[in-house]
Amino acid sequence: MPVPQAHAGRPRRLILSVLVLLLLPGAAVVWLGVQLLSQDRELEARQRDERRESTADVLAAALEQSVATSERRLRAGDMTWAAAYRDTVALTLRASGVDAYPRGRLLFQPRLPAGDAGHEDPGAFANGEALEYRDRNLSAAAAAFRAAAVSFDPHVRAGALLREARVLRKMGRPDAALTAYREMAQVRAARVLGLPADAVARRTRCALLHDLGRHRECDSEARGFLADLLGGTWALDRGTFEAYLAQAERWVGSPAAVPPWQTALGAAAEWLAAHPDRDAGRQVLTGAGVPVALLWQRVDGGTRAFLGGPDFQRLEWFEPMARRAAARGFRVALSAADDVVVFGDALTGSAIARRRSFETGLPWTMLVGDDGTAQDGSFASRRRLLLAALALLMAIVASGAYFITRSMGRELAVARLQTDFVSAVSHEFRTPLTSLQQFTALLNDAEEPPAAKRKQFYEAQARGVERLRRLVESLLDFGRMEAGARPYRREPLDARSLAGRVTREFEREAAALGFTIVLREGAADAVVTGDEEALSRALWNLLDNAVKYSGESRRIEVSCERDGSCVILAVRDEGLGIPKDEQTKIFDKFVRGEASRTRGIKGTGIGLAMVRHIVSAHGGSVRVRSEPGCGSTFSIGLPAWTEDAPVSSAG
Repeated sequence: MPVPQAHAGRPRRLILSVLVLLLLPGAAVVWLGVQLLSQDRELEARQRDERRESTADVLAAALEQSVATSERRLRAGDMTWAAAYRDTVALTLRASGVDAYPRGRLLFQPRLPAGDAGHEDPGAFANGEALEYRDRNLSAAAAAFRAAAVSFDPHVRAGALLREARVLRKMGRPDAALTAYREMAQVRAARVLGLPADAVARRTRCALLHDLGRHRECDSEARGFLADLLGGTWALDRGTFEAYLAQAERWVGSPAAVPPWQTALGAAAEWLAAHPDRDAGRQVLTGAGVPVALLWQRVDGGTRAFLGGPDFQRLEWFEPMARRAAARGFRVALSAADDVVVFGDALTGSAIARRRSFETGLPWTMLVGDDGTAQDGSFASRRRLLLAALALLMAIVASGAYFITRSMGRELAVARLQTDFVSAVSHEFRTPLTSLQQFTALLNDAEEPPAAKRKQFYEAQARGVERLRRLVESLLDFGRMEAGARPYRREPLDARSLAGRVTREFEREAAALGFTIVLREGAADAVVTGDEEALSRALWNLLDNAVKYSGESRRIEVSCERDGSCVILAVRDEGLGIPKDEQTKIFDKFVRGEASRTRGIKGTGIGLAMVRHIVSAHGGSVRVRSEPGCGSTFSIGLPAWTEDAPVSSAG
């Protein structure tokens, strides 16, 4: 026993030494590689910061150039470019009012034309109002207002029609009042009470239709009124617009889809009108959650301004800048004075270059950050090379460790199997030798046993000697098989006869242990070409194995059948069974199943290995079919004999 342990200890120490020799320099190189990678990343980060700051300056200059181009157009008085985008408008603010281009972009105006209410001549309506209020003569008042409605002055005509419709409503003549409002709506150049006459007429007509319960007509009139209201048809202040819009929404029964950018443009125009003291400037306002850029300059008699919504800013100013940033491997974001992001995604973290509005003169704060994909090519290639070298080194160390560990495992497994084999063989020899020693002592006793007893003792000694002979021959045969020196004399054999003879011989020994061997013979033409002694030993080993692993069962079946061109010899027991993961290993030399260790089943571990050697030498195969607790069936498949089968004594 000590020899295998010492043999196993030497490779273990050698393996540990080699592992140490591999791991120490490998760990040193890995540490150096990690340090190099860290320094490389720090250098790249510094260069990246410098490029980010430089890119921020370049982008700020590019954006400044784009905004300055728009300011030059504004200074030149060229308003046509404002119509290229849907969310832009050019304004000229004067004391007399606001001129917007293109028309219809502003839903409401910050400043109404001065003196509009004065266009009406109060004396033109004095007679009719006296008849209406003083004399209570509504018919005469209506006639007086009708007479004034033919005036060439559109303001007088619109005022007269408005008053006539009022009198007609008092007289209970709503249809006539509706007609008067329709005529008034045709007077588009006039203003009444400071508001566009046609807007007042159409709103009042919708209100009258609603009060009369004529909802279908009211809905049709209100939808047209709402469309013109949202189209910026009239110059209204914000309060009047919102009041008219609320009424129109109530009449049509649903909220209007007011584009947020139009509301934002109107709010920006109001802000501009509220700061007339500023000669020129740039500003970003976020009315209604929509960013609007304002550019304005003082001109003779007023202020000229440009209002650009998000679409204009993005397409005209921001996207060219963003493309330039992307080409450098960065992304850019812009925020207004209230930190509302107006372009790009919000950038956070420390790796950001920031340019505030007081630094650039632009109305935005610019943030420039990494896009997460760009990487310096030289740094990347150097890191890839270093990582590849480290990976190769680690692969060498890992593969070396794997093969050394595998070799150690094999060495230890062989040492353990050899130890088990020596122990098993020793036990196999000890059992019959002990029996021979006991019976010899009994025969040498001073008192000679009776003849019947002596015969039993001699028979027992003969069985012990036979067992020893088989064991020694098995060991010698296995050694020759391993060396490829075992000769086989092949000749035609009746497999049924061979199975019957081996079964009967084995049954004489197994009967003493209470086993019953059942032989099932199949077809009569079960003839094979083989070495009778070798095949008998193979079948004997299978029977011996079945006895050892039968557990509580005492029944074993042997069968011989013809299956096409093969003859099948099978041994089936009803014992312990074999786990799936052991069924391929048990045919290796010295390997025994787990059940042999847990249940103390004796054996040498070469029986099934011999079976495989013998069957393979005869051109056949051996298979096992088993499940734990359900027994096992070992089958030897041999080619059936034919007339032209060779007969040989070669090994």
